[in-house]
Amino acid sequence: MHIIDKFYEGYRPLYPIERFCDPQKALFVDIETTGLKKEVTSLYLIGCGYYCDNGFMTRLFFADDRSEEAAVIKMFHEHIKGFTHLIHFNGSKFDVPYLEYKAGTYKIDRLFDNMEQIDVYCLCKPLRYLLFPSSMRQKAIEDFLGIQREDKFGGGELIEVYKHYETDNNPEDLKLLVTHNREDVLGMHLIMPILYYLDFKDAPLTYEDYRINKYNDFNGIECEEVIFGFTTPLSFPRSFVAKTDTMYVKVSSQTGHISIRLPLYKENMKIFFDNYKDYCYLPEEDTALHRSIAQSLPKDRYVRATKEKCYQNISGSFLKQPSNIFTPVLRTSFKDKKKYFKFPESFKKEAAEQFGRELINVFFTMKHR
Repeated sequence: MHIIDKFYEGYRPLYPIERFCDPQKALFVDIETTGLKKEVTSLYLIGCGYYCDNGFMTRLFFADDRSEEAAVIKMFHEHIKGFTHLIHFNGSKFDVPYLEYKAGTYKIDRLFDNMEQIDVYCLCKPLRYLLFPSSMRQKAIEDFLGIQREDKFGGGELIEVYKHYETDNNPEDLKLLVTHNREDVLGMHLIMPILYYLDFKDAPLTYEDYRINKYNDFNGIECEEVIFGFTTPLSFPRSFVAKTDTMYVKVSSQTGHISIRLPLYKENMKIFFDNYKDYCYLPEEDTALHRSIAQSLPKDRYVRATKEKCYQNISGSFLKQPSNIFTPVLRTSFKDKKKYFKFPESFKKEAAEQFGRELINVFFTMKHR
């Protein structure tokens, strides 16, 4: 069995871990196994990382062959006694239950009972649609933050490398295995600044202005969009863009400037009246009038209004809004859950900050498609 240490002098927390715990009581953990099914596979490497006075230490417990699995776990068990918090990346689903199962087979019960757990993957889940619509693997976060690796392998790819190492103890194989795990552990330290982006939800905003931009779509049809400008005092490690089907957001890490682009719709909208029993519907005009006015018309011109037929048509330019911020609230039909307002007539600068904040928070409430 090997215990392999590497010290990174001067490495300090890149995110205020004291929000969770004393940084020197936090232990980063990542494991390597010969497969996913804990009952029939082996644990061959436990990688740890922790802050000390002058930097960041990685300590790897490596089994030269599967017979050393017990020794690896027992050494790890001794090592963790000085720590109060366990930090991992999606370890709640794999690393922790795997380690607890293996520890149990060697009569080490309740391995992490005295430790609180911080799963960076779970903390980052609200950022999925804002920053990582395709993948939220650790390496995807590293790529986003511009973190470079020497290691080019995935854990699954290294299973055969470990099997080969068991046979001939090739030092080049050992280097590949150790480098991968160490960079996973070090990577968790390096990606912690991704948690700053959680502050983007409900970010304090200052409204600046808006402008209308004309462009041609893929079919050559001229379209218009409104570009709103905001600033925020928050700072982020890197600038980014985020998109939905109908919104484009660009954030500058240097200036705190936020641009939000929304398509401008030019079609008829409807304003629906809640008290439909007080209205009549005029089929020829396709509009509703208050009963006190409609009853002055010939009776064949109107019928009683229903919920679906209690509206007036509005023409002009419109923007979609996430809630009833600007009134009157307009829709394309009674069943349409989307909400619009007439722009720029109904736009109020006093509500612009709320508007921008709710648009940003759409990314934090999106569901899996």
